Amino acid sequence: MPSFLVFGAANFYGRALIQHLCHERLKQTDGTIWEIRGIDKVLPQLASFPDNVLGLYSTIDYRMGNLRCREFLSQAFEKNRPWDYVFNFAAEHKFGQSDQVYDQDVRQLSANIAQLAAESKAGVLVQLSTALVFDNNSNVLCAEEAAETSNGSSSVLAQCHVDAEASAKKAGIPAVILRPALCYGPGDRQNAVPMLIMAQLSKLDDDSRRMPVLWDKNLRISTVHVADVATAAVAAARYQLSSAGGGVSTFNLADPGDTTNARLAQAVGALFGVEPSFQNVAMSFIVKRLKTAELAEEVNQSLLGPWMDLLAKHGVSNSPLSPYLDQEHPYCRLDSQPRGVDGSRIASTPGLVFEYQHPRLDAAALREMVEEFQAVGLWPAIEI
Repeated sequence: MPSFLVFGAANFYGRALIQHLCHERLKQTDGTIWEIRGIDKVLPQLASFPDNVLGLYSTIDYRMGNLRCREFLSQAFEKNRPWDYVFNFAAEHKFGQSDQVYDQDVRQLSANIAQLAAESKAGVLVQLSTALVFDNNSNVLCAEEAAETSNGSSSVLAQCHVDAEASAKKAGIPAVILRPALCYGPGDRQNAVPMLIMAQLSKLDDDSRRMPVLWDKNLRISTVHVADVATAAVAAARYQLSSAGGGVSTFNLADPGDTTNARLAQAVGALFGVEPSFQNVAMSFIVKRLKTAELAEEVNQSLLGPWMDLLAKHGVSNSPLSPYLDQEHPYCRLDSQPRGVDGSRIASTPGLVFEYQHPRLDAAALREMVEEFQAVGLWPAIEI
């Protein structure tokens, strides 16, 4: 009877993992009973999930509580035998939080889960990190061995994830560290959403129907679909738990499509029927000399008002979706910190059975995101 303990079960990544596990469980024909326990700080009923996703949570052991409370985390591990698989998908990935939030919700949370997993003799721990940990200023694909960020060289978010990885590595049990690139898919509210909103507003601008795009076309900003993140997490966990694994393995997650600024813009533009308009050399010269915060503020001011007006016009009174680009968003720093990620190792490791099901970012996958937002009332119900 395989058992799965998922922290962060109701966030963007955890939702995809719960879906994957539930669908795998449904395919079993040998009568094996799967034990799935989901842990998070919010109720699934308040997470704006579509009905088909929400229904899955009634089929698992779901528990809500304070993830900052070690006692609650300890109670989540309670079971008559050790958990086979422990997934820490709860570490904060949201941009623009305070240093204290990142310390508590990435560094401390991950340290607690890793220690409790070790104390309970869990079979394997999967730590969801981020590809933002790479300290890269050249337009190359970073392999797993590429230099990591160090204190003061990058964001607090990235540094806290580096520390979280360290906690998983020293837990003393088999562990997997996953570093996803810019992740998109159903439930994404910050990674691809700002550009989708920009395209929606550009489509409604009858005077141009052109979407302005900053930065050079060829700058890399690697992507991965959230369903592939979930599939990879389970595949890597099984590998690590087997005799072929053991110890600690680190894998990047990035589709083989090698997404660039141009490919991202073209996929978004194709969905909304707008033409990406890359800024000319003179404009790029100007924006390169703006501080990152100033650039983000300029973009945000030009988009927030029209987006709020559009929501009000179509009766969307409470949507968490926003064109707001925090200065920590990879797109804001793309010119100085391209985000190329080599995600090939996990698909080529002998004994680890995994293949990217979304090998390239395309308009169809983005359409799925927007249509779900419309279905749950977070996006204007207009033709895209």
